[in-house]
Amino acid sequence: MDYLILQAEETRLTVAHFGVSRRASELIGAAVIELNEERPLVDAVRSIAEKMAGSPRVVLCLPPALFAQRSVALPFNDLRKAREVLPAHLQGDIALPVEELALEVMPIGEGQFLALWARKSDISAAIAQFREGGIEPQIVSSLPFALAELPGVPSDCAVCDGHTLALLIGGRLTYFRTFHSAVSAKMIAATLSALELSGGTLPPRLCLLGPDTADFAVAETLPLPIETLEVPPELGHLFKNDAAFQQLAGLYAVARAGFTGKLPDFRKGELAWTAGDAKLRKKLLLTGILALVVIVLLFVNKGLQYRAASADTASLNKSIAAIYREIFPTRTKAVDEISEVKGEIKKLAGIESSGGYLDILKKVAEAKGNSINGLYEAELEGRSLRVKGDARSAQAVNEFKAALAPFLASSDLGEVKSRPDGTVGFTLTGLLKEVTK
Repeated sequence: MDYLILQAEETRLTVAHFGVSRRASELIGAAVIELNEERPLVDAVRSIAEKMAGSPRVVLCLPPALFAQRSVALPFNDLRKAREVLPAHLQGDIALPVEELALEVMPIGEGQFLALWARKSDISAAIAQFREGGIEPQIVSSLPFALAELPGVPSDCAVCDGHTLALLIGGRLTYFRTFHSAVSAKMIAATLSALELSGGTLPPRLCLLGPDTADFAVAETLPLPIETLEVPPELGHLFKNDAAFQQLAGLYAVARAGFTGKLPDFRKGELAWTAGDAKLRKKLLLTGILALVVIVLLFVNKGLQYRAASADTASLNKSIAAIYREIFPTRTKAVDEISEVKGEIKKLAGIESSGGYLDILKKVAEAKGNSINGLYEAELEGRSLRVKGDARSAQAVNEFKAALAPFLASSDLGEVKSRPDGTVGFTLTGLLKEVTK
């Protein structure tokens, strides 16, 4: 992840762009811009915004003089709970109303926390300046809060960068003091002595960092052994020389603290960074619109398919009705034309035990002989045969029945009606014999 660290001071703005990951880190770019009447802070920020590449996470480090501190003891170690109860815990113990403060907390030991706060008006004013310049910080903090992440810093030591004195115990920040005037060795010694007299334990050494601490390295009035932080061998690729390390190590510590989630952030509550939420909402809105368009197109496509299928079905039904009228011109409209047409096709296909419908009719015609005047109706359904006709006499009907006996398993002669001219009308039904294979 890329971090753009902006350290705002009264007379200069220090900028460093780091790429930080679990495996390695890189310095993408850095600059120190002197501020004066001709080049105010807004113009300096605007020049950085014009050259900024990518979308790094922007961290604004305000002067530590804007922040206050107090050590508090709580009956738990949960950092989230500590943030929740801190306003009530500080209410009445500090001069300012907690509603006007941006609060944060850092763990310093078992049940011990370092409460930090600053005026909301100071933070919002700084955010407005940087926003006017074209860069809105996502995190607002201060450099001393990240000193525990300095490369090569001991876990127990005092750290001085020429403007701030901080105490690290067990790798955690437990105290810091910002000097409003030029720092001297006597001021550092007095601060350490006051801490010792108040019951605090001094660390075993004093570590110096930054170009403003060169004079302290030879001071003889400091109560602790002095050590100047140098570039660790594993970060030789990151800081090309000791001067770059002294200038940018603090900003690198801020980037590391932000990457590990240990950097206090004072952009919370009403000061919270909302630009990212707005951008996310815009992306989600665009995604939702595209999804809605896809759904509408899907429904339109399915509607067109349904309309085409309905048109094809209507056309097919119309064709079937026309075919049905051609096959059965005298019948009234059937409920199911397809079923009736299938039934008629089965009748024409004949039965399995005979050669087909025409073969049966041929046998019936051969069996009638000359005594049967004519057959005017013959119906074959499955193995059932039904025949209507005219004969010269009832005796001729019986002879016709006997002639059908070779291929009928059973036969039944219906009512025989006599006519004035001596002929008779008859109805004969029978069951065809099964053919064994």
